[in-house]
Amino acid sequence: MTFAVNNWMDNRKKEEAQRLMAIMVIHDIDESINTLKTLKEQMETMYNATLYVREHIDQLDSVPNDTLSLVLSFIVDNGEEFRFDNSKEKIFHSSPDTWQNLGCMKFIDNVQSCYYNRQTFQDMYNNATLWQRPVSIEVYEELNNDDSDLSLEEVLDQYYAKLRILLKEKLEDGHVKYYIDCTPSKLGSIASLIKYWIQVNDENKFLMSITDEELENYVNNINTNGFAVSEKSMIGTWEMSSTDEVNQFEFRKDHTYSYESIVTSPANLNFSQGKLKYFYKVTGTWELKGDSLIAIPDSVDFEADASNMTVQPEKQEMLDNWVQNYQEEYLSYFQQKLKEDYLRQTWSVRLDASRDKMEMKKDKKTVYFKREKGGVKR
Repeated sequence: MTFAVNNWMDNRKKEEAQRLMAIMVIHDIDESINTLKTLKEQMETMYNATLYVREHIDQLDSVPNDTLSLVLSFIVDNGEEFRFDNSKEKIFHSSPDTWQNLGCMKFIDNVQSCYYNRQTFQDMYNNATLWQRPVSIEVYEELNNDDSDLSLEEVLDQYYAKLRILLKEKLEDGHVKYYIDCTPSKLGSIASLIKYWIQVNDENKFLMSITDEELENYVNNINTNGFAVSEKSMIGTWEMSSTDEVNQFEFRKDHTYSYESIVTSPANLNFSQGKLKYFYKVTGTWELKGDSLIAIPDSVDFEADASNMTVQPEKQEMLDNWVQNYQEEYLSYFQQKLKEDYLRQTWSVRLDASRDKMEMKKDKKTVYFKREKGGVKR
């Protein structure tokens, strides 16, 4: 009887491991499909903007600045490589026993094919001449080489004036034209790969009898860590800091909050050098809805401190005026964003086992805050 029970338990564990591995790999391929879809959408957006600018090359003054920026991003090689997350692939390849447990050679062949295609596409995107953006990253330095005496508005005007001149020149370059004209072919390659992966993964789900519900449960489990946040556990001060930056939330019992960010950054002007310190503060009200923290701001403040910057005595007034203008411009910018409701934020929040570390997620960004000044009220 004991042998039969143990044998049943071993088989049960193998079946669970088989399904978990299959679900993990299927989800991994689905994620790769989503990555390609995002890449294709971004490329289409930049390509369409580039066609528009090329058609209006003699009327660039009337082209919006954000459209010009899309074209710049499209043709400039910023040095970043495109990478898929291959952590699940490494697990899949880690042990022959894993393959044996899966029990379906067609499924294994399909997965191997997808991973081979994924690596091939990644190598092609990063190394093939056809996919290499034709303009050097050095153009950014030329665009940002401005007169430090200018106001923020004047700096932006100068930047986009330079950008219009640069694009008019680069869009007439033969290499740039070739890169642009080859884009439909590249978009077609991405679309074909997406279609193929969708077909293969649909077959994978059928072969392994993986339901949509199982996939959804798997995604929920990998995206949900830690413990739920309660209103009592939110109250207090939470801090995230690094060498040159401190970010701090304070959540109060009356559902008001404050968020402060203090950043120290080099500011090398032609009449002064050193580090400028920025103080950014938002206040408002907060509420919890499930695992979502909603922060609704009602005021914003911004200050700049140049006390750590060196300056010749006769130029101190010049530095003071520059800091004052800088502060006023950024304060005006953030106040406008407040009116536009841009500063309203919603995060998904979870606590660790100690209830003194908080994970905050928004879009694809995750940050971690540590509780300050005492423990949580349980």
